[in-house]
Amino acid sequence: MDDTTLKIAIAAFIHDIGKFADKEALGVTEQYINNNSAYLPIRNGRHKDHHAIYTAAFIEYFKKDLPYEFNSSGWGEGDKFIKLAAGHHNPKTPMQQIITVADWLASGMDSDEFDKSEKNSIQSYKKTRLLPLFEQLQKPRMDDLELFSYVYHLKPLSPVSIFSEEKNKIQKNDPKKEYKKLFDGFVHDLKRLRHKDKKLALWFDHFESLTMTYTSAIPAAGAGSVVPDVSLYDHCRLTSAFATAIYLYHRETETLDAESIKNGDDQKFFMISGNFYGIQDFIFADYGDTRKYRSKLLRGKSFYISLLSELAADLLCKRIGLPSVSVILNAAGKFTILAQNTYNALSAIEKTKQEINKWLMDISFGEVSIGFSHVAAGYKDFSTEKFMDLWEEMGSRMEENKFSKIDLNRHGGTIAGYLDQFDNRLDHPMCTLCGKRPSVPETNYALSTDQIGQVCRLCRDHVFIGTQLVKKDRIIIASKDAKISGNKNQLTEPIFGQYQLLFSSSDAKDPLNSEQIFKYWDISLYQDDAPSQDVSKKIINSYVPVYDKEGRKNYQSLLAAKSKAKQEEMIEEIHPGDPKTFNHIAVNALDKNEDGKVSGVEALGALKADVDYLGMLMGCGLERQKYTISRLAALSRQLNYYFALYLPHLFMTDKRFKNIYTVFAGGDDLFLIGPWNRIYESSLILNKTFSDYVCRNPEIHFSAGISLYKAHTPLNNIANSAEAALEKSKSKGRNRLTMFSQTATWDEVKELENIREKFETWLQNEWLTKSMLHSLNEFISMAAMEKQALKKKPISTDDMHCFKWRALFYYFAARNIGKQIEEKERRREIVDELTACMIKWLEKYEGRLRIPLWNVVYNYR
Repeated sequence: MDDTTLKIAIAAFIHDIGKFADKEALGVTEQYINNNSAYLPIRNGRHKDHHAIYTAAFIEYFKKDLPYEFNSSGWGEGDKFIKLAAGHHNPKTPMQQIITVADWLASGMDSDEFDKSEKNSIQSYKKTRLLPLFEQLQKPRMDDLELFSYVYHLKPLSPVSIFSEEKNKIQKNDPKKEYKKLFDGFVHDLKRLRHKDKKLALWFDHFESLTMTYTSAIPAAGAGSVVPDVSLYDHCRLTSAFATAIYLYHRETETLDAESIKNGDDQKFFMISGNFYGIQDFIFADYGDTRKYRSKLLRGKSFYISLLSELAADLLCKRIGLPSVSVILNAAGKFTILAQNTYNALSAIEKTKQEINKWLMDISFGEVSIGFSHVAAGYKDFSTEKFMDLWEEMGSRMEENKFSKIDLNRHGGTIAGYLDQFDNRLDHPMCTLCGKRPSVPETNYALSTDQIGQVCRLCRDHVFIGTQLVKKDRIIIASKDAKISGNKNQLTEPIFGQYQLLFSSSDAKDPLNSEQIFKYWDISLYQDDAPSQDVSKKIINSYVPVYDKEGRKNYQSLLAAKSKAKQEEMIEEIHPGDPKTFNHIAVNALDKNEDGKVSGVEALGALKADVDYLGMLMGCGLERQKYTISRLAALSRQLNYYFALYLPHLFMTDKRFKNIYTVFAGGDDLFLIGPWNRIYESSLILNKTFSDYVCRNPEIHFSAGISLYKAHTPLNNIANSAEAALEKSKSKGRNRLTMFSQTATWDEVKELENIREKFETWLQNEWLTKSMLHSLNEFISMAAMEKQALKKKPISTDDMHCFKWRALFYYFAARNIGKQIEEKERRREIVDELTACMIKWLEKYEGRLRIPLWNVVYNYR
């Protein structure tokens, strides 16, 4: 990316910073305003849009904390940076006009609509709260601010602040104080950003991340006709993407003049989508002897897939000449890029697709591939009248790609030279971890903490990543030839043959020359309080349970039932700070009673879930007149926050869930592994908190499936069973949970949870026994058979036996319930009460009653 393109991108991104860094925050004088009035348009004899001047003031007032290029005249071609950033409301040059048009497009308006909106707006940003998009989905005519019940807090991005709040609970807050606190935090971190004087493109990544942290809750629009439901961050990011694409289009077509820039007849853009295929098969492949390293491999593979998506988008942007802000959507292995519609861009798409797929074929033999699709678009396609059609066309192109995941003309047939890659002089010529790639000698010394022996490069890298993720909080993406000390601290197989990876710590100095660094990420989990950052914050990490200092002591009592040799083996594996093994996670399903006895079933639970009808919600959840690219980007980002930002924080801070492992959580889905009973308990919390997160909109919900396993179960079996449970929830109508092969709506799950609590109370009161709970299974089966039999006409005599279950149950209850109670009258009351309850439950819930029943049986075994 050349200097002028970068200048356009940053100027467009910073164009509305004056809505945040305003007159009050900066202390802008009237004299400064008068001296810079050329930035302002005049309407009805008065200057308007004063935030443009405040943008200029921010650039000048903070010149020591910003790159020196911002206030110099020799950076790139054309206008000075400050004039580009502040001149978008009164453009005087073609380059200023580019940002003006980009501003319109990011708002989903043409010039007439934009001007009308600006005329109707008053400068009241500090009085206006950001409204949630979730509250509007599938609800028509939400165009009046009074119809909204929820708003967002004016706080920095955090796992808590991403939740909206009822308006009446926030209105008492003083927005001026909240804005000041936001701006003070922003300035504090701005002064700390790295690479300001070393690599401007890298600093821009950090600055974009910083802006996301502090302006994600600030509305881009103030008051007036526009509903303030798009954040200042999302608007600025989209404006930057549009401006960059417009500039490159006109530069490459040699039409860089004001009239050509304003002309909306030409299709100046490419919307490019990238989609990885085979992700789950790649993550959960379990062909070799992976038992010892499977948790590290699982963690490493899951993160590796996230890296592939990030770096594939980055590589394509580099080839086209775009900054990272041109990636307007990126979650769950899919990304969307806004680019210029030129021959150079088209060539870059094809070249990058072939190069990445060739590399993926070499390392995965077709297990993973990437598809690129693109559509051409003009200004009008991003208007509220037409953007929905454009997005539907994008979806159709992506679906078509699924049927041609692999180019058979290039990669069809056998893998050439496959057998020649194996070195039979090695003890294990085939990798013992994946069972399909050749081992290489250099992996024998690739890790200092693990003696994994000679394995393939890719498996070694996955173990390396899985090991480092829980020990380091920084990741540096560098060029493949970056000089990193020691082979043990880098990938043996650079990603796409282009990218090297280095783990670092927040207190460490840059280990590389800045020119060798492409990305510099802080991957630590967000905290509750205001963040402090000096590099890009990447929401790409997940929660991993680790042993604490009391680990050995805590496990000794839980392991009492095992053989002495097994106890010693598992205790020896415990090292404070290390990730917990699946064996130890399964042990945490056991409970120690007050009398010191251990009860329960030692097993893992896996939960797989995703948002129902997400494509429909994203494609047509908003009314057509509100459907804009900025809202789409904001909605995608906010949905990802719940899974990738909030859930890891929940598991880290809630003691009940500290042993739950997030295999992946982002985009619209998640996969969790943990103690089976805590997984079930977490599903109840997830359902509630997700409902809170989407403003209790009944049209937005998710389906989930839970399955149970022994700790040594192969990962692919775990994944397949969890996926089957999820699919059963979907096939039954969605908005459901499947557990113990039974599917219930979430409303029913709440009712069943109350039943579970009653079962536990009755058990503790000794009104029921464990054997009696086991016997309920037979009555559940008979009640379900009765309902099926009643649907048949005529009812056969073979089906008649199930109709006697009530009589049998009354007999069973009278003989067994409350046998310890000596007072006959009291016992009769209890028998009648419990019998009436259980018959009602059997009739209503049938097999679904096994969800609370088996929860109790397994927990008290």
